[in-house]
Amino acid sequence: MSRGNQRSCILEFDGASIGNPGPAGAGAILYAEDGRPLYRFREGLGYQTNNVAEYRALILGLKQAINKGFKNISVQGDSNLVINQFLGSWKINNQYLWNLCNEALQLKESFHSFSIQHIPREFNTGADAQANRAINLREGQVEEDAYC
Repeated sequence: MSRGNQRSCILEFDGASIGNPGPAGAGAILYAEDGRPLYRFREGLGYQTNNVAEYRALILGLKQAINKGFKNISVQGDSNLVINQFLGSWKINNQYLWNLCNEALQLKESFHSFSIQHIPREFNTGADAQANRAINLREGQVEEDAYC
């Protein structure tokens, strides 16, 4: 799980809302480089749009990876909007989404190596499950499960 002695992980993230906007949650899972799950996270977001929930899930995962001491990260999510805006390929017209994207970009700077890619929804079911569980949490409440 290291490049040299720098810890590496894979982050999968997803956001969910019932209605758009509606009650929302963010989910993230950190995996070892070999694919073993290490940690699951979920955060209640209150009443938000799905796009806000997706960004908040990315931010949740990045913050948790930093807190756990990871220095190299490969990020995967099923939101074309978040990934393409994060990469600068798509314009951000909403100020709040711009602020969330900027926060994620600042968190990116904490890593020695960073990559992000889109994955199909059917390969993001773990993070999706965490996001859906998070809908039932109060706003700002974060839960964590450790596998190790």
